[in-house]
Amino acid sequence: MDSRPMKPPYRVLLVDDHKFVCEMLAHKLAVDRSIEIVGIANHGATAIDIVRSRDVDIALLDMALEQEDGLGIARQLLAAQPELRIIGLSTYDHSHYPTALLELGGMGFLTKRASARDIGDAVRRVAAGDMAVSAEIAVFLATQSCLNPIERLRQLTVKEVEVLGRVASGLPVKDIARVLSLTEKTVQGHRNRLRKKLGARTDVELCLLALQVGLIDLHHSLPPGN
Repeated sequence: MDSRPMKPPYRVLLVDDHKFVCEMLAHKLAVDRSIEIVGIANHGATAIDIVRSRDVDIALLDMALEQEDGLGIARQLLAAQPELRIIGLSTYDHSHYPTALLELGGMGFLTKRASARDIGDAVRRVAAGDMAVSAEIAVFLATQSCLNPIERLRQLTVKEVEVLGRVASGLPVKDIARVLSLTEKTVQGHRNRLRKKLGARTDVELCLLALQVGLIDLHHSLPPGN
C-alpha cells in the first residue's frame, strides 16, 4: 500500500449504519479545514458505490454494521480502490477486528468512544502515512502478539533493529533507505530477514512486536528525519 503523505483537504467517507451518528460526526469533522466529507454511507453497498464513483482518500468504517461484516466490506472497498486508507471503528476494544483489519491493509483502528478531535487527529496521521490506533486497542494488540519479544529481538543486528523501527512506523522502503543511508535493495533484504528471524508474515506483525518492546509508539511514530 502507498503510504506517501497526502495533501489536504483529505477526502473522507463515513460508513456507519446509524444515520444520526454519521451526520453528527460529519458535522463535527466539517469544521476542520483539512478534512472534506465526500460521502456518508449507512450500508456497505452504498460505501462501495461511493468509492467507485468519487475520489476518496480515507474511509472511517464501523466494523459492526447491522447484518453486514465490516471486514468483508473493507475487502471490497480495497478491491475497488487499492489506495484507500481505512480506519476501523468499533465499540469493543478486545475483539478480532483490529488485527484482522490491519492485516487486510487498514491503517488505523479507533474505539467508538473516541472524540471528534481524536478522530480528526487520526485522519491526519493516516493521511501522513502513519498508523493511528486508540490507546486501549494498542495495549490489546500488544498483549495479543507473541511471548518473550525481548528474547526475539536479541537475535537482531543493530541495523536490523533500526530498520524494524522504521518499518513498524510505516515508512516506505525508499524513505527508510534515505534516512539510514542504505540502498532500497539493502533495506528490502533487511526487512525480509526480519520477517524470517521474528517469524512475522507481514509488516503488521512486525509493528505489533515493535510495539510490545517499546520500540515504537503508535501515537508518536518516528518522524522521517530521525
